[in-house]
Amino acid sequence: MSGFRCLALESGVRPPSVAACNGDRHFETQLPGGAKVAAVLFEAIDEVLGNVDLSLEDLDCIAFGRGPGAFTGLRVAAAAAQGLGAGLGIGLCAVSSLAALAQDAHERREGGRPALQEVGDDLLPKGGLASQGPWIAPCLPAGRDKVYLGWYRVGESGLVSTEAEDWLASAARCRLPGTERFIAAGTAWSGNEALNATNASRIEQLEPRALPRAGAVLRLARREYAEGRAVAPEQAQPVYLRKAV
Repeated sequence: MSGFRCLALESGVRPPSVAACNGDRHFETQLPGGAKVAAVLFEAIDEVLGNVDLSLEDLDCIAFGRGPGAFTGLRVAAAAAQGLGAGLGIGLCAVSSLAALAQDAHERREGGRPALQEVGDDLLPKGGLASQGPWIAPCLPAGRDKVYLGWYRVGESGLVSTEAEDWLASAARCRLPGTERFIAAGTAWSGNEALNATNASRIEQLEPRALPRAGAVLRLARREYAEGRAVAPEQAQPVYLRKAV
């Protein structure tokens, strides 16, 4: 076999999703609404691997959305990835869920988002921008008038890179760093009037449908793996950010 072979899990947000790739072939599915993630996760894993002709033993690594996000959902994906990785003797790529959200927003904006439940020929997003791509501020609700925020930029590969550590902030008082205009990614932007109003003059475009999907986790994990940043299963941990306040 040749090419990157990876399984990706994202369960810190709704709807949870699972994706896999075998070289340039990829397949992604969402878990059914209302289902308990742990009860259906391994069925979804079997489904995505079967659709790209892989078994668990074929995998190079396992990726998961490390958060921030819902505590229980993050633990499900992290525990599943750690257990599988330890059993198979392979490394894990823990990918920021805000990075995956930013990646999905970019792909939607560029029209390169692969459809769910469809095997594709190209794992990387279409139409990658020049090295000075747009700024993206992914945002997820954190409850109690708090939000999880990130600050990312699209690179020449068409993949996002972090420009600041993901953080937890008060929605009413948060101003994004710098002075550049940016793409506001995620429903938290349109759903939080205070956050939107505080930063309205810099918002170039809203992408409220963007999600931290497993497919985006997969694409970002490919870069992590290629750059040697996969880690041992016990070292890959979810990130909650709640200790920041």
